Amino acid sequence: MPKQRQLIEPSDFERMRVFQQPISIFLQGELIGENIIIQSHDEEIVLSTSGERYVRANCQFLSKR
Repeated sequence: MPKQRQLIEPSDFERMRVFQQPISIFLQGELIGENIIIQSHDEEIVLSTSGERYVRANCQFLSKR
């Protein structure tokens, strides 16, 4: 099983966006998104390529490595 790493820094999110690496998103410990590709991000919001918006302060973002 792949090891997961939490995305915290803006550079973490940018790396996933540039290389179009899928991430998993959790809200209060519940998986709410899997194999999500980041279209854009800022300090408050992560926007997926499917148009979903995720609040950075409320969610946990994990990459598979």
